[in-house]
Amino acid sequence: MLISFQKKVLSHIPVIYIFLVAIGLRFVNLGYSDYQGDEIKALFRPLAGASLLSFLLDQRKGPLQFLITYLMSFVTTYSNEFLMRLPFALAGVFSVLFLYKLVAEHFGKKIALYAAFLLATNGLFVAFSRIVQYQSYVILFSILTLYFFTLAVKTEKWRVWGIYAGFLSWAIAVLFHYDGVFIAPLIVYLSYKWFKLSNNVPIRSKLVHYITAALTAGALVGSFYIPFFLSVSEKTIAYWTDRISGGSDKLSSSIITFKAYNPKLIFYIYCSLSVLSVIRIKTFWPFLLWFLFPWVILEVFTNVPGTHIYTYLMPATVIAAFGVEVVDSFMIKVLGHKLGGTLSILGLLAAALFASYLPYKVFVEHRTEYPWEAEKFLVWELQKPNVIFHLSLFGFPYYRHWEEIGRYMTTTQNNGYYSTNERDAITRYYVPFKKDTDLAGHFVYIHNPQSFTNTIEKDKVNYWLTKHKPDKVFYNGARTVADVYYMPAGSHEAIVASGY
Repeated sequence: MLISFQKKVLSHIPVIYIFLVAIGLRFVNLGYSDYQGDEIKALFRPLAGASLLSFLLDQRKGPLQFLITYLMSFVTTYSNEFLMRLPFALAGVFSVLFLYKLVAEHFGKKIALYAAFLLATNGLFVAFSRIVQYQSYVILFSILTLYFFTLAVKTEKWRVWGIYAGFLSWAIAVLFHYDGVFIAPLIVYLSYKWFKLSNNVPIRSKLVHYITAALTAGALVGSFYIPFFLSVSEKTIAYWTDRISGGSDKLSSSIITFKAYNPKLIFYIYCSLSVLSVIRIKTFWPFLLWFLFPWVILEVFTNVPGTHIYTYLMPATVIAAFGVEVVDSFMIKVLGHKLGGTLSILGLLAAALFASYLPYKVFVEHRTEYPWEAEKFLVWELQKPNVIFHLSLFGFPYYRHWEEIGRYMTTTQNNGYYSTNERDAITRYYVPFKKDTDLAGHFVYIHNPQSFTNTIEKDKVNYWLTKHKPDKVFYNGARTVADVYYMPAGSHEAIVASGY
């Protein structure tokens, strides 16, 4: 009995390891960074006098992320980055759990372990779990949708309720963001399997339940998106058009984006595993359909897919998991069960440690703040991404003391104006002044800003910074990360003429 218990405990070690990694990568140092770009846009901050409905309809995405941030405002202030990000980190961990359960229902526990680990450690999914934004919930409820539909097919007690729970989860995913529609191919496949089942539920009853569930979900989605599309602003249409046509921006590269979040070997490992998985394509072809639908939409018909590539990276983790299984089986077949199995376990262990440590260095440890700075990792140096390409960078360690900067500027001499080399998306949240270089006022020079612009283009600012020391300096340890200057209002010529 003791031996049986020990074997049972040992069999659970991989699962325990995966979830410890998933939790660690999502919760450790979660509150370290300042809010970044789209995180601020996800906060429920309507203009004075604006109604809830008008605020939601004026956004470019579904309403539910704003519901979460609104509810969190009753628990904490928006200035507590850790607590505001906490619900999104929890969604990231539960995504790993339910992907494991989904894949285990289809392909067994071994493939489920591999897929869950890839989801737990993929930098894009780690990053989304560390920010206040919709992606982690779209991922969670997309996986839940497929899990409930799978239960409806495979489990008698979920035969009917799985369809209702599946459609409800799908509606919730889409109400976070219309990215939720990309799981449609696998839903169609699972629905077909459900209707083909021979069981005690007559086909007429199945149709009634299916249509009722689908119409209920459609009503929920339509209650928001019908008025949303009827009242869509020209600004939002221009944004969508720019993402589809590319506008004047350079085309983004999804490979560059993937490599920014997953530096060094990870991209090539995914590619190699995906190629090897072709041997098992007859087993996972429905998941390949799930992969192809968003891939075609984003990579063929969209010029700026950005981080929306996560919609096809979800099924990609399952496909790559089959590649791991192919390597494992090959080693055992060639080297024998004992030697091949031992080498396979050692190889998996080494790969697991590598794949766990890399996102820890990139997203959790912040002595060096990649990608704003080059960072040492084992024998490599992680370089700054190539910013020639359009890149959306979220969830990385980034702390420039913006809350303290804003407090300093409001409690010392000021004239109500400021300027900075940082992106407006960050500064307009933390600084309650108007931005105007000629009228400023305070100038905040950020070292290694999210804008990747260390150089100062304005003559007035360059002149002032070369002639004067900063009035306030902010440090991360021994590193200077922000300098605050106070300049007289006026143009460059006026400042020079005045002899400052």
